[in-house]
Amino acid sequence: MHPQTAPSRGRPREFELEHALRLAIEVFRQRGYTATSIVDLMEGMQLSRGSFYKAFHDKKTLFAAAYDLYAAEGKERLRATARTGGTGRERIKAVLELYAELSASPDGQRGCLVVATAIELSLHDPDIARRVTASWKSTETLLGELLRQAEEDGSIGMLEDRQATARSLLCLMQGMRLVGKSAAHGKAGFVAVVGQAMKIID
Repeated sequence: MHPQTAPSRGRPREFELEHALRLAIEVFRQRGYTATSIVDLMEGMQLSRGSFYKAFHDKKTLFAAAYDLYAAEGKERLRATARTGGTGRERIKAVLELYAELSASPDGQRGCLVVATAIELSLHDPDIARRVTASWKSTETLLGELLRQAEEDGSIGMLEDRQATARSLLCLMQGMRLVGKSAAHGKAGFVAVVGQAMKIID
């Protein structure tokens, strides 16, 4: 016999949680964690004070949920790009080109929430630091997998240190997102960076 689902009690939420988190992500990206007030969040998320506190309790709880959504979607977009056809080398290039495109776009000027969080909060908040570390470790692991594929299919030569190479590419990718906050760097500049990055593995 299957257990019965307990009936919900109280008034239903008057907003869609994921949509609210996406709005919160944009507020945090524009203002940073410290400079963002509860009032900024309520306005940006279009929530009343009661709805805000009922759903999220405080700013840190909201930020953690928003960060997790942002990081999960970024991870899936990266892995989807890495699943494109072609050799391992071509897949690595596609991943780098994705970051170049993101960095050069108007969205890139709003910055990457992972990078911004690492700069602003990682030294002072161990819980947030673990989230950032997990995000970057996931990307580094993916790059290592792609490098291994490229070695095995012969599209690049055997690397002296695959892990160090993966970490070098990770640093370059995150650097593009940081530099992309400046409107002075156009797409052509980031495309040139990708070309230089490929020389690391060629």
